[in-house]
Amino acid sequence: MELRHSLAIDLSKCEYQAPDSQTEIAYHQLEEKIVLLEFSPGLIVTEKDFSESIGFGRTPVREAIQRLAMAGLLNVLPRRGIKVSDLDACSVLRLLEVNRGLDDLVARSSAVRATNEQRLEFSRLAEEFDDIAERNDVVAQVRLDSDFNNLCMLAMGNEHANKMCRLLQPIMRRFWFAHTRMVGDTRLISRMHGQAARSVAEGDEDKAAKAFTRIVDSNRSFVQSVIYK
Repeated sequence: MELRHSLAIDLSKCEYQAPDSQTEIAYHQLEEKIVLLEFSPGLIVTEKDFSESIGFGRTPVREAIQRLAMAGLLNVLPRRGIKVSDLDACSVLRLLEVNRGLDDLVARSSAVRATNEQRLEFSRLAEEFDDIAERNDVVAQVRLDSDFNNLCMLAMGNEHANKMCRLLQPIMRRFWFAHTRMVGDTRLISRMHGQAARSVAEGDEDKAAKAFTRIVDSNRSFVQSVIYK
């Protein structure tokens, strides 16, 4: 138990500045378009294509492309263009192996460190997840999951963990979106996210950790079902 609680150490004296720049905005907009398959897996695109799709200049788009390549969503091909990465179920399964331990840290740290304002936002997200579950809205689930992850990263205030999360979460969201559209039912995962957001809002780190683990386990079972179908 002591080891678990030591994961969420006291960082109250350490100021954390969340990134806020044109590159950050460009990154999130391009990430969403890739995750929602507006740029389909295997597609060869150019920097100009990305710039025109979001209305940003070359510099922020170029920097966003570099970050998306580091996250595994893009492959930069010299003199050929930029390839949107293929969907690889086995790679996603290996990613989830890493993500399980990281999510425990995210859950506990967010529950312990979230400000009162952030807890209100987590409560609002929990209600939205419940509403999405009722509507069975796949696109809304993907977008709200991104908002939830970003709020967790802000609440935990650890830039190193944030970098790791940015490498893991978009790939899982894209895979989930691509295959869940065929299944057509997102209600269970939306309810799970609602429970996780509510646990963080309540400041219950053990409850939050269990809720996050249920999401990871559900995602793992989902990916395995795609591999072995």
